[in-house]
Amino acid sequence: MNSLNKSFSWHDYVEDTSLMKDHWHSHMLDARLAHRTVSLFWETRRDRSDEPNMDPIFTFKDRDWTVDGVTYISLKQIYFSYDHVPEYEYEFAMDVFGSWDQWQKLIKSSVRHNFADWRKELDFRIKSKAIRGIIEMSRSDDAKGLAASRYLADKSYDKKIRGRPTKEEVAGELKMAVADKADLVKDAERLGIKVVKG
Repeated sequence: MNSLNKSFSWHDYVEDTSLMKDHWHSHMLDARLAHRTVSLFWETRRDRSDEPNMDPIFTFKDRDWTVDGVTYISLKQIYFSYDHVPEYEYEFAMDVFGSWDQWQKLIKSSVRHNFADWRKELDFRIKSKAIRGIIEMSRSDDAKGLAASRYLADKSYDKKIRGRPTKEEVAGELKMAVADKADLVKDAERLGIKVVKG
């Protein structure tokens, strides 16, 4: 029997985060006092009947999952209940695990793809809400409405943020600049303008 079997749902834990500390924090370390990672989840559990402290607590599923009368809490639901942006989940980590280090180990563990998917989904959700706000703003007849309408019409929300240019791009731009300068010098000389080189 799971030593964590309580009649609480993910929502109860979000409503009263002290429940997380009371019910989970003492189960976050293994017998060697190392942070648990994959053993925390029903989907990646191993038989640890001899170690009740190693029972899974969470599920990766969208909703709490009950098996044989034991409810595993949807960590995804808890993750999405926090107001944070992807990669800045400090409050979530501290409430749920009592440790930022443990969260860092989890997002680098063999189950990291789950958290990467959550971060992508959260990013889309944040952008979706922002765009919905811009759509609402575009309905007004003032300058802000006009700017919002232009933003939407130009699909500015869909433009990728560019990183640093590659060495090849820099070299290409430099070649074009040298060629442009040479053309300018030739044009100036043809027009009889003296070019001072310096």
